[in-house]
Amino acid sequence: MKLNEFYHQPGEHCGSTSLRNLATFYGWNLDEPVCFGLASGLGFTYLELPMNPWRAFFGRPMWLEEAFFENLKIPHTHTEGDDWSTAWDAVTTHLESGDPVMLFVDLYYLDYYKTDTHFAPHSLLLVGYDEADDVAFVADNEFDEIQRLPVSSLREAWSSKDMLPLEHRYLVVDEPTLGTSIETAAGSAIQETAEFMLDTGDFDREPMPYGTHGVEGIRAMADDIENWSSLDDTAWVLRFAYQNIERRGTGGGLFRKLYASFLDAQESATGLEDAAVQMEAIADVWTEIGEIFQEASELDSPDERQTVLNHLEARIRRQASREAEFYRDVRQLG
Repeated sequence: MKLNEFYHQPGEHCGSTSLRNLATFYGWNLDEPVCFGLASGLGFTYLELPMNPWRAFFGRPMWLEEAFFENLKIPHTHTEGDDWSTAWDAVTTHLESGDPVMLFVDLYYLDYYKTDTHFAPHSLLLVGYDEADDVAFVADNEFDEIQRLPVSSLREAWSSKDMLPLEHRYLVVDEPTLGTSIETAAGSAIQETAEFMLDTGDFDREPMPYGTHGVEGIRAMADDIENWSSLDDTAWVLRFAYQNIERRGTGGGLFRKLYASFLDAQESATGLEDAAVQMEAIADVWTEIGEIFQEASELDSPDERQTVLNHLEARIRRQASREAEFYRDVRQLG
């Protein structure tokens, strides 16, 4: 079976595209940048990985998708930890009831990506399945059409432990009604983003249990970056850093361009007159940093790479200060 009334449109980021597709399906009429902002979608986490590329950073928090429903007070179910049979029975039951289900998976196991890199959590919408052919139908932000995926591949993707541990996590709407106004939710979401970036230790939500978060995470990256040249396959470490800023669903500028579009649409919610302009400028600097990572990945000389990394340390540290100033202004005026 497939959801006949479901309309898929590709987008910039997996999570905000899935939310936008749900907003279209349920008639909430929200575009992707607004979905991203309402989900308190901006963040930063810096962490060490147990495998190549050894270092990673993310410009969004892990709770983005659930925060969207909580900020808009939409009744929903968010579950993880069930075994495969229990989880699969649950999500197919929701499909039979007419509701798409958001799943959190590892890209590596999605056949249609043809990638040899683990990347998780990646969110997509399960919009159908065919027991006879043993395939699932999924809506994924990078593709124009609904994708066919063997259920066996979905099972591996949905329970991967290779990058971040996934345990059949899914999210589904229970009652498609907004419990508050967009304006109220936007104001709360903006303040939540500022709080997370400035004071992760006192933050109400539980961040990823490892890594360094918020502005302190940006500073941790600056502290550590001179050590990247000693890692195996430094070229890939640098190229992966570029991708995490400009590709891999960020919308450019480490998600900051996407967030600037949200701030532009909800300019009254921050209390800061030029918030969108400031965030666009922050995004532009991240884009420049990403381009330097890309160029450095193509250098053959270890000494030249080290020089670039030393330069980036100061650049990233200045970026941390600039972001901190922005979030302090937002919090003060909110």
